[in-house]
Amino acid sequence: MDIYSYIILNTKKLIPFFITIIFSIVSISPIMPNGSEEIAPLLGVISLSFWIVHKPELLGWFATIIIGIFNDALYGSILGLSCLAALLIRLIILKLLIHKDQINIFITISCIGISLIIWLTINSFFNAILSPNFTNIYIIGFQFLVSLIISPIIVFIQLYLLKKMSI
Repeated sequence: MDIYSYIILNTKKLIPFFITIIFSIVSISPIMPNGSEEIAPLLGVISLSFWIVHKPELLGWFATIIIGIFNDALYGSILGLSCLAALLIRLIILKLLIHKDQINIFITISCIGISLIIWLTINSFFNAILSPNFTNIYIIGFQFLVSLIISPIIVFIQLYLLKKMSI
């Protein structure tokens, strides 16, 4: 194997990690109207769930921890909170898909929905403990719905990239 093919092969293995990081950054970028940052879709969580469902070997436990810590830094939450949520998402999705032979779009969207529920539950629970006056269940529910509605677009973009990677 020459050096070029070695670099390309290892770069393809890092693509899911970097795509999830990019989607996490895009989700906090100021693309939403002023005052609606609380209901921005959780694109990083959608991407994380997608790669765990389709290629869990490319996005391992260590990468999941790094993505969780990166999201803690982005969102300004308690260090380790997003990491805990990301690890629980990975564990639960892998347990749910242990006997599945075929992965289709419905299974992917269902796993993304479960991931969003886990992520929002963990984050809102600890935020409610720290500041009970600022917790609004309607905002959390609306963020879940917005993320779930946006998720098929993110899934189809990543399916296209997965096909192009042909790993």
